[in-house]
Amino acid sequence: MRSAARLAFCLIVCGAACARPAANESTSPPREPADAAHHMVLRERSLGVMGTELDIKVFGHDAAKLDAAIDAAIVEIRRVEDMMTSWRASPLTRLNDAAGMGARSVPPELAALVAESVRLGELTGGAFDISFAGVGKLWDFKARPPRVPDAATIQSRLAVVDYRRIEVDVERSAISLPKGFRIGLGGHAKGYGVDRAMAVLQEHGVQHAFVNAGGDLKALGRKGGELWKIAIKHPRDKDRVLAVIPVSNTCVVTSGDYERFFEHEGRRYHHILDPRTGYPSRGCMAATVVGPSAAFCDGLATALCVLKPERGLALVNTLAGIEALLVGLDGAVHVSRGLQSSDKSSD
Repeated sequence: MRSAARLAFCLIVCGAACARPAANESTSPPREPADAAHHMVLRERSLGVMGTELDIKVFGHDAAKLDAAIDAAIVEIRRVEDMMTSWRASPLTRLNDAAGMGARSVPPELAALVAESVRLGELTGGAFDISFAGVGKLWDFKARPPRVPDAATIQSRLAVVDYRRIEVDVERSAISLPKGFRIGLGGHAKGYGVDRAMAVLQEHGVQHAFVNAGGDLKALGRKGGELWKIAIKHPRDKDRVLAVIPVSNTCVVTSGDYERFFEHEGRRYHHILDPRTGYPSRGCMAATVVGPSAAFCDGLATALCVLKPERGLALVNTLAGIEALLVGLDGAVHVSRGLQSSDKSSD
């Protein structure tokens, strides 16, 4: 997949005009000849997977081959789900059950993703921490009536939340968790599943595709000869479009406090927990991250919802090939330096 730096951003943030790419950048993949693009067929599929809605769209010239590619991509993302789910027996739940018992062998992919999660924890200063599950199990966002866990109980569970104590040996595919620890990959595995689904589509010869799993999306090639256009909407006003991003060969991942939440005594409690406090994050309403890896963007978007906008943007601005759009708790929109530069270039 090409770098996110090859994107052409068409921002309409705060009424801005469309941005022009830098003179030395190639912003779009080679076009199909007009006649070829016109005669492409579209095949698509929607289904539930990894606790969300999965949408796959592919363009090509052979419907049967496209259908076979979609079938294989669905098998792949379900394989990832079976390995990394915490809602039923899986390699992840068996690892959690063995916490405190020393190193345990796990599938190589699981070891690699956990290692990446730990590195993301280091990068974000603990705003992303897969050991949040130790306190996360106290929260039930489906309970009716809703219930806020006892403060003392939350505080006690923070003793088993610390990504720095997770030991990963990628070469041996082994992980060791301290006693009482649990890890959850809800902020990382969905993006990885999207990456894998797209990789399988490409292995089947697909050159133009779109995979979206509940806001974690990856776009390849073009949609009927044109760039794929992704609309970023305000988390509190779905009729308000903050940005339209034409993309190809990259990922756009959005996380926010509007996905799973309940209101209690005038306060919104949502599913993105701050692993440092054990309570729902108070950093941003929503975070959209653009970059080459859906797995990385997934984890980073989660962390940016925990961090305040200023600190989050400071981090994003140090990362090559990564851009972000954040909506603060006050509803204000913040964009990373690369998007600001693109916007100014259009004036």
